[in-house]
Parts: sequence; structure tokens; C-alpha cells
Amino acid sequence: MTPPTKTVRETMEELHWVRALPAGVRERVFSDVFERSYRVGDVVARKGEIADSWIGVAEGLLKVSTLHRSGKVVMFTGTPEGSWVGEGSVLKRELRRYDIFAMRPSRVLHLPGSTFRWLLDTDIGFNHLVMSHLNERLAQFIGMVEIDRLSDPVARVARAIGTLYSPVLYPHMGSLLSLSQTELGELIGMSRQSIAAALKQLEAEGLLSTEYGGVLVRKLGGLTSYDERDPKH
Repeated sequence: MTPPTKTVRETMEELHWVRALPAGVRERVFSDVFERSYRVGDVVARKGEIADSWIGVAEGLLKVSTLHRSGKVVMFTGTPEGSWVGEGSVLKRELRRYDIFAMRPSRVLHLPGSTFRWLLDTDIGFNHLVMSHLNERLAQFIGMVEIDRLSDPVARVARAIGTLYSPVLYPHMGSLLSLSQTELGELIGMSRQSIAAALKQLEAEGLLSTEYGGVLVRKLGGLTSYDERDPKH
């Protein structure tokens, strides 16, 4: 049997940053946050629209990307269950510079921008959380630019998997990365066949293993530091 879907409040109560809020502040968050459901391929947020909510994933998987004027899709990141995205745009009250799509059927939480900024004015712990997110996001995007320039597909896959293990941005990630090869290919910008070949090589090197339902990460440090100039490791 499929387990019953949690209420929005139950989902929010499991988040460490929500639990750290004073009781009265939490109640404001519970009152203001709302949930929407999306099918595969649905637009969660569109480039050029006002960033009016901080976006969290209760269930499912989102991807953050933009379409370059050359026609190339530039992938920024995936956003798995338990993660939040879009804090920079909400903080600056600017138009979104990227699209967010659902890669799976997803339950998505929206914390209104007004509540987000009220939390910044009200709670020092939430300030620290957002600052950590912004710093980690910058490091992640710099890393993704480097990954995009790698010519070795094995190195690209290894390093891209490594970026999904930020404890700040993705606190609920376990050793089993629950992504299909198709989903990995979509996030990294590679064909499923190239992903399969790269995973086979990384498995031979003992850095991960392919399992039913995803990829089991065995040596995260080896993935994050994988160098295309040194394939033997």
C-alpha cells in the first residue's frame, strides 16, 4: 500500500530549520506556506517571472535550467526531496533568471516572498541558514561551470554526482542516489548511453555501484575530486 501523503504542516515540521524557529514564528510559517502538485514536465517557476516564493520539494525532483539564446539548455542543478531553491531571487525581489521544471510527479512547497523576508527580519538563525545557502549555491554553480567544460564524460558524471551531496543544500541525501540514468543524463546534459558507460567505468574504479533504484555512492571524495587527466585514480 502507498503510505498516506503527509500534510503540509507535517512536512514542514520535519525540516530542521523550521524546528529551530520560535513557536510563534513557526505558526506564521505554517499559516503562510502552501503546496502545489506538478506532473512530469510541468513548469514550477518560469524565467522572467517575479520570484514571489521560496520553493521547497516535499516529494519528487525538480531541475533548474535556462535556455540560452544559442538554443542550448544550460543546466544549473537538480533539487531533490527536502531541498529548497530560489532564495537569491526572492531576497533581491528580482525576476527569475532560470526555469524550474518537475522531473517527476512532485509535491512542492511555496513559502511566500513576504514571509521569507519577514523571517530574515525576525530570526537570526534563519539569516544564517539563507547565508549558508547562498554561499553553497555560489560554490555549486562555479563547480557546474567547471564540469561543463570537462571533455571526459566519466569525469563530468563523477563530479556532477558529487555536487548533489552538499549537506547544506541537500540535507536529506543518503548514500543511495535515487536517480535513474535518464534523470542523471537530463541533469548533466548527456545521453543515457553516455551516462551508462560513465557509471560502468566509475563502478570499475570502486567509486560507486549501480543498484536498483539509483546509484550507490561508495567514495564521495573520489567523485568530487575526479580528474579527467588521471583516469586510474
